[in-house]
Amino acid sequence: MKTTDSRPVFIQIKSWIEDRILIGKLTDEEQLPSVRELSVEFGVNPNTIVRTYERLSGDGTIYSIRGVGYFVSPDAHSAIIARRRVEFNTISLPNFIHQMDILGVDISEVVEYYNIKNEKI
Repeated sequence: MKTTDSRPVFIQIKSWIEDRILIGKLTDEEQLPSVRELSVEFGVNPNTIVRTYERLSGDGTIYSIRGVGYFVSPDAHSAIIARRRVEFNTISLPNFIHQMDILGVDISEVVEYYNIKNEKI
């Protein structure tokens, strides 16, 4: 988690879990850490993890088996991508284009910067 991130902690943890699913560190049907384990790992109150898991359950990313724990839903990867693409297209991209416009940044500058950054990798 980043201390500069203004989002609530449970949303930051939710994004962290979603990122792990997207990069394959958490796979379909894999059990997630317990509420207690994750609260210790992040140094937060267990209620914060409960709230995170409730939000992830509510959007279908994970599901719970009573008395056993939380698991990654079979379609979590594609559902996260679909949600994030909508967010990107409706929030991030319009803001990025607006910033380019008011700063006078040309798309060729963005492409050049992107190419230079990727050459270093």
